[in-house]
Amino acid sequence: MHCPACGAYYNEEDLFCGECGRPLSTETPPDGSPNTPRTEERATGMPAPAPTAPQPTRSRSSSRLMVKAGGAALILLVLCIIGAGILVSILGDSASNASDSMPTVGDRLLYQDDFRDPASGWDAWDNGGTSGKYVDGGYRLAVKLENYMAWSHPADTKDLRDFAIEVDARQVEGSLDSTFGPIVRVQAEDERYYWFQISGDGYYSIELKEEGEWILLQEWQPSDAINQGLDAINRIRVICYEDLFSFYVNGTHLTDVSDDTLRAGIIGLAAGAYTEPPVVVDFDNLSVYELQD
Repeated sequence: MHCPACGAYYNEEDLFCGECGRPLSTETPPDGSPNTPRTEERATGMPAPAPTAPQPTRSRSSSRLMVKAGGAALILLVLCIIGAGILVSILGDSASNASDSMPTVGDRLLYQDDFRDPASGWDAWDNGGTSGKYVDGGYRLAVKLENYMAWSHPADTKDLRDFAIEVDARQVEGSLDSTFGPIVRVQAEDERYYWFQISGDGYYSIELKEEGEWILLQEWQPSDAINQGLDAINRIRVICYEDLFSFYVNGTHLTDVSDDTLRAGIIGLAAGAYTEPPVVVDFDNLSVYELQD
């Protein structure tokens, strides 16, 4: 076997590497790859009737820093706040202009599911690490793996380009350091999609999954519009129009992003756990509307 640090050969009974001195654990993977994610190891060999994927670890420390200042530092802080106010005003105007360019949401339904019928076309599975199933008139996604997510989509939807999607989301179990929400313009064959996420502790974010990589379009930000805690219901709305997306929760506009990577695709739902699984989320009252000028 080979040392995971320097590659030198060692015997199975050795406790330390003879070349670099690294402690050798009996838990070191046989292939000498100490950086293999634990979630990948646990997922290996599991049947996967529905899509699941590792997700990036969320870092939101910058949003929660407590600022202490005095004397000259306080003056600097005030100047920074003034500058930030000007920047927010500029960005706010841009977001407002982006929202103004959106068509209105029409009354014509393109798709609807209240999940009362277990045969309505959503995947039902449980592979020990993730699961999806119909529960009590809703659709439930559960993730028991650390830094992992699961997603699903209905079998009978077609590719959509410009539309609005609305769904009720309710976390029923697990740490509030969670993530869940709708995915849109999904290319299921190679797992590409946009994910509009909220967390149980009142944050939101937007990510693009493209070629196996996560691309952050909107970093995690807090919002008072998000109802926090277990069993809190949040009504999520996403409007997709050409390369522009508008994100709403409980009727409050959160942000707009622009990206032209994916122009059309199907819709779905997703949930994920970070360092404190499990996370269990129920979705209900899903509607997809046509846009109108």
